[in-house]
Amino acid sequence: MDRKLVEEALEQARREKANLAIWDRRDTFTVESEHLDDVELGDGHLRVRMQDGRATVYLQLDEIYKLAVEQEGARPVGIRAGFSVGRS
Repeated sequence: MDRKLVEEALEQARREKANLAIWDRRDTFTVESEHLDDVELGDGHLRVRMQDGRATVYLQLDEIYKLAVEQEGARPVGIRAGFSVGRS
């Protein structure tokens, strides 16, 4: 996925205090709004610190095929399995 598009979705989620759902080729996960500061957009990858810094997930931008900015209380966009970055 284009870096600029990922950056725009991340900025929108932060601005709207919304969750960010990320789909890649193998998995799907949601970064809850209060944890968006734990997401860093690097050169060719997205880095997400999880579980109060005890784990870090790296996603290659070219493996991401879908992003969704979800407001709190909204129905999830699409069927997904995976994991969530949230309360530990």
